[in-house]
Amino acid sequence: GGQSRQGESQQHRPRSCYREANSISPAMTRARYVVRRALAPLKAWRAEAAAGLVSHNLPGAVRQSPVTVGLGRSAALNPHAMSSLRTLRGIAASAHAVSSDSESRGTTQGGAESAGVEEVHSFQAETRRLLDIVTNSLYTDKEVFVRELVSNASDALEKCRHAHLAKGADPGALEVTITTDDALRRFTITDSGMGMSRADLVSNLGTIARSGSKAFVDELSAGGEGATASTNIIGKFGVGFYSAFMVSERVDVFSSTGDGVGWKWSSSGDGTYTLASCGVELRAPVGGNADAKTNGEEDEVGGKAPWRGTRVVLHVKEADRAIAAAGWAVENTLKKYSAFVGFPVNLNGRRTNDIDALWTKRANEVSDEDATTFYRFVGGALDAPAFRLHFSADAPLTIRALLFAPSENPEKGFAARGVEGDQSGLSLYSRRVLIQANARGLLPGFMRWVRGVVDCEDVPLNISRESLQDSDLVRRLGEIITRRMIKFLGERAKKEPERYAEWYAKMGVFIKEGVCGDQSYAYKESLVPLLRFDSSRKQEEVEEGSEPKSEADGDGGKPAKPAQVSLDEYVARMPAGQKDIYYLVSSGGRKQAESSPYLELTRAKGYEVLFLYAHVDEFVMQHVRRHKGKDLVSVEVAELEDDADAKKEGDADGKSEGEGEALGEEAMEKLCQWFAEKALPGRVTGVKSSSRLRSSPALLVGHEPEAMRRYRLMLTMMQDDATATKLDDLQSAAGLELNPRHAIMRAIDAARASSDPEAQRAAQLVAEQVFDNARVAAGALSDPREMVGRINQILELALPKPSTPPIP
Repeated sequence: GGQSRQGESQQHRPRSCYREANSISPAMTRARYVVRRALAPLKAWRAEAAAGLVSHNLPGAVRQSPVTVGLGRSAALNPHAMSSLRTLRGIAASAHAVSSDSESRGTTQGGAESAGVEEVHSFQAETRRLLDIVTNSLYTDKEVFVRELVSNASDALEKCRHAHLAKGADPGALEVTITTDDALRRFTITDSGMGMSRADLVSNLGTIARSGSKAFVDELSAGGEGATASTNIIGKFGVGFYSAFMVSERVDVFSSTGDGVGWKWSSSGDGTYTLASCGVELRAPVGGNADAKTNGEEDEVGGKAPWRGTRVVLHVKEADRAIAAAGWAVENTLKKYSAFVGFPVNLNGRRTNDIDALWTKRANEVSDEDATTFYRFVGGALDAPAFRLHFSADAPLTIRALLFAPSENPEKGFAARGVEGDQSGLSLYSRRVLIQANARGLLPGFMRWVRGVVDCEDVPLNISRESLQDSDLVRRLGEIITRRMIKFLGERAKKEPERYAEWYAKMGVFIKEGVCGDQSYAYKESLVPLLRFDSSRKQEEVEEGSEPKSEADGDGGKPAKPAQVSLDEYVARMPAGQKDIYYLVSSGGRKQAESSPYLELTRAKGYEVLFLYAHVDEFVMQHVRRHKGKDLVSVEVAELEDDADAKKEGDADGKSEGEGEALGEEAMEKLCQWFAEKALPGRVTGVKSSSRLRSSPALLVGHEPEAMRRYRLMLTMMQDDATATKLDDLQSAAGLELNPRHAIMRAIDAARASSDPEAQRAAQLVAEQVFDNARVAAGALSDPREMVGRINQILELALPKPSTPPIP
């Protein structure tokens, strides 16, 4: 039975045989591991064999390597190892095949000798289609071909510099020269870098997505040397060169490594290229004699390569003539993308990158003049920066940044230049090459005023280097920059308070936006100390710690300067008995705020009050709510009690205008009832006696805040009748407090109790006017014209009647 089974075909063998064969797992595992290790060098050998650079025979190094020998020894002991060796030989035999069909046949033949053995195949690519994708679908703007070619030239120069410095030699002039010829439709870029040999041209230009720059960086990293050179290398994807085909009918590359041998690589972007030897110039064209031909004027056969370096000649398409062959267009592109390349870039005999990459320098190495010039260049601004921050970090991200705080609001004025959507005012660079101007999603909206440059080597780019890929990493980068800039502003505010206060007067609206905005949860705590407010205390009082002075006091009799106060400073100098931080909204400015009746008691107690002039300020206070354990409270709604010390202070200062003997408690109760039921029926929610008034007869309480009033006025333009009624009810929902010691209150009380109808009429008119005056002081009276008729009647009553009739 056993012999008959051996004669059966492979497909009819029992399952137990397969289980027995598969049970020899260590040898099989070793064989597969060897195959995978052997594939890497074979792929490189295959590319060279297809190009005709090496023999199609299996390389001796591979044939005699310990990997192959070890596999052969294993094959002598195990049939599965033998099958793996045959598979490996099959792959090697088919590696140089030109067509995919022949390779598939070779691979299948090598693995068909033993059933159950894995077959290894290579992915096939339609080269012409791949090149078409890279050329026409990878980049958004055609102009970026200039950036890519300049970056390649810069990398070649950096390699040359590193190679010569390692040998202690002088590399000579290292620069990039670009010439344009609109008539001939040619764009030529030449560098004096390392140059390329025949093998380099095949490997670097003949293989799409193979980056010679990245291989150079990997080599330096593996050797543990050349850190500076590796950080200056730009390229890493191996596709930038092919962007030239976006604007070119044909691209010619002339190159020499300085050994006197030149090579010409040429392609029309159709999936094939030609390679031929060419002459070499006797001297370097870059920065050399004008007699040397550097603009691609040589014919196709007699063109020469630079004595050392590479020249790329683009024969520009007619449709792209204005982009690639016009000097002004190329100059704009150079200044946009490659303004800070580390080597000189000359266009038609004139240098274009004459501004240094200041973010790579230390702060003490940059003068104010250079910083201002740089700020105006990158920010498109006309003003000078108020502050500048040099910032660098190596962890968690490698960042080099130069950030500016404008002295003028960039969204206002003649030269206003705002940003849109999620854009920022920062230009994002990677190794000195522009990735995004007004980088999107980098900073929160309230930081859009920041101008400058951020250079991050770790930034995750897509293959076209035009957009970012890892949104989480970009978010982290933005958080680092934002928090560092906020910290820097806090430092400036402490070291240069006057300069910071001047800057805040123009730019503080952005800080307030950050406190109230969508991202306030992340940055509010760090932004609150940056807020500044006008204060009821004068600047001289803050500096000297003296008692309040009159406006006539001070230097030369000039009014005292208002103090700009932070919440930290306010809390630090609060009296012992003060529990809250008080503020007053006054859209009419400081003079209006100082005359407010709501300040009378706080002034008597010696409490400082913050003055808010902007409409958004009250929203800011509502978002802050509490600072260092103190609540932020409007003095209009603050529940302050008139203590004995405040009364003594008021008595020592003398009685205020209109102040006299206070009405008794019973009389005051009746007067309040008369105000609520007779004088102002339905217009107030309640009337009571006040203990915090000094010089004012009355004040409004429980009224809508300033922010709500502004909101109501805005809604008025779109409201219907029902909404109008509700808003009017909200507007009139307020109470009234009366000053029992004021002369007007005593006069009204006497007039209302009089039997004279004329006196009772006067009491009614004055009571209504007192109420409207309180509404005006609180900013709750929308239209003061309704008072005009009543004021005329009061004036008529106040003046003595004429003794003789008027003359007809």
